[in-house]
Amino acid sequence: MGLMDRIKGAAEAAQAGTSRFGVGASGGQIALANRAKRLNKVGVETPAHIDSMTPTGNTDTPGGTEYDITFTVTPATGDSYQATTNQYIYPSNPFSEGENVVARVDPDDRDVLMIFGHA
Repeated sequence: MGLMDRIKGAAEAAQAGTSRFGVGASGGQIALANRAKRLNKVGVETPAHIDSMTPTGNTDTPGGTEYDITFTVTPATGDSYQATTNQYIYPSNPFSEGENVVARVDPDDRDVLMIFGHA
């Protein structure tokens, strides 16, 4: 199961697991799942470097921790740039500051991106 499948599954599991109590996945978790789905469909794979990772204090049921992540993104054409996003990171597929990764970047907004794998 890929990272984006786990993110989508986490949001769905949170919503399903709490729906009987009148509580569902948070708006932020749903937004992340929707972003992951879009980037999985139309995102452009782009090399990136993790400059910093700061935990937000949010966790999800499958054991992920949400981080605010700052990247240096190096597109195939054009200059490198910095971008910041939030994303859940799981112990089964960890990432760390200083690591080079593969991000998917929204072709309509270069500041919308997520990690999709190790470089």
